[in-house]
Amino acid sequence: MRPVQNANRGPARAARGRSVIAGPGSVRDLVTQAFQSEKGLSKLQASRLFERIAATSSLPAGKVRAELIPDASWKRARSILGPQASQTTARLNHVLTMAERVWGNEADATTWLNSPHPELQEATPLSLLRTEAGGRAVEALLGALEFGFPV
Repeated sequence: MRPVQNANRGPARAARGRSVIAGPGSVRDLVTQAFQSEKGLSKLQASRLFERIAATSSLPAGKVRAELIPDASWKRARSILGPQASQTTARLNHVLTMAERVWGNEADATTWLNSPHPELQEATPLSLLRTEAGGRAVEALLGALEFGFPV
């Protein structure tokens, strides 16, 4: 599986059609997610996201979710997740959006998220999303893949 080659590289990219202000993965979208995660994201939204990730995993959605959000936290939350679980869910959503842009479709993106990667010391990108630092490492790797930097 190879990243999708994109002719729109660099700062002029937004001017060529992809807005950095609106749309999935945009600045506006990220700001909205930040405010939503501060208030708490819906368990229903999070469940749907975990189901999408689990579609290409050998694990069921509940186990995929438990890798990032402990069962006790999930059960304690009623219909709205707490701040930590909401931020983890927002991080996963952002990384999935980036991965879809790099790989060109959701199936390849989720397969990549669920597969061990040598640049992550054979950890899966998904498993690193438990922490902010791990999320940044995955984002950096996706950025390198997207823009053709050596990894």
